[in-house]
Amino acid sequence: MDRHPHLWAALLAARRSAEALAFWDEHHTNRVAGQETDRTCDLATEKAILNELERHFPEHNVISEESYPEFATKPRWIVDPLDGRVNYLNGIPHYSVSIAFEGAGTADVSVVYHIPSDKLFTAIEGQGAYLNGRPISVSETTTLSDALVVTGFDPTTIKSQNFNQFRSLLDQTQGVRRFGSAAAELAMVANGKFDIFFERVLSVWDTAAGIQIIEEAGGEVTRIEQLDSSNREMVLASNPQIHQEAVSLISSSNQGD
Repeated sequence: MDRHPHLWAALLAARRSAEALAFWDEHHTNRVAGQETDRTCDLATEKAILNELERHFPEHNVISEESYPEFATKPRWIVDPLDGRVNYLNGIPHYSVSIAFEGAGTADVSVVYHIPSDKLFTAIEGQGAYLNGRPISVSETTTLSDALVVTGFDPTTIKSQNFNQFRSLLDQTQGVRRFGSAAAELAMVANGKFDIFFERVLSVWDTAAGIQIIEEAGGEVTRIEQLDSSNREMVLASNPQIHQEAVSLISSSNQGD
């Protein structure tokens, strides 16, 4: 790890976040309806992550969902301290921590930690992607009809009068699933569990680590950034064999929205 201090810092930060979440959980056993608005669990994990990162690299900038959402120059850390908060608060074992380092002349590093399953996805620029230390790669599915898609429903999609993109995915693929943690699902595409990831509106902290992990696992990613200061974008990721076909499908169906 001496050769990869940024990865080491990210791994320690991810572990600290899991410890902070376990401590928070121990002291918040009486949960009530409507608790999905409670962000104190996010703040607890964010504090643990940022404290660890600052211990190693106090001079670096940070973009983090809860406290530092504004654009920051490189070198920087991009953090989602709890991606899938609603799942976590309702006892659904699908949530993750996302930590990405974007260097200025230094290799980028990404970590996605799926806490319930203790699965730690990592990537270093140019050195491949790994799950708990073992190399991973995207699927080898060659036809769109055989592809399994994972997605999310965002406010833009819900307010739209047309769901043409999702209808097209439902009609022309094996199936579509929605689980509620974009970072974890991007990592699952990198590991070949899903063939395609698609979501219309995501923030940079949702995607920074997962996208790098997919690319290092041999996948392809198409991103369309919103032309504002929101750090939001549309993301379509898949294996190379079906990527252009998937892009064409989404692009053509988008004309009706």
